[in-house]
Amino acid sequence: MNYSKILKKEREWYNIQRQETCEEIGISVNRYNAYRRKGKALHRIMESYCNGLVRQADYDIAILPLQQEIEGMVRQDELHLYIQTDPRGATVYLDTKEIPDNNYTQAKCIY
Repeated sequence: MNYSKILKKEREWYNIQRQETCEEIGISVNRYNAYRRKGKALHRIMESYCNGLVRQADYDIAILPLQQEIEGMVRQDELHLYIQTDPRGATVYLDTKEIPDNNYTQAKCIY
């Protein structure tokens, strides 16, 4: 099995998905990547908290600035945000319309 071909295919697929998402919600690839980086940072903190490596007080202090940064970006881009706090999946979901709590997967997943 040639893993470099598999990785190349995965990268191509990811780039296509990212471009489609950017076009659908009206952001640049650079902006998408900024959301992805902030979401990854949030994800690490949430995962550490779930694994018992971070205390509640430290968790609250750590996630607040990241959430505020993401919320500020969302306001600038005139989008709607859903933050998934379960670290088993993606953290940031964006859409041009309201995102219902009970159906957030209809929004665009930023991963």
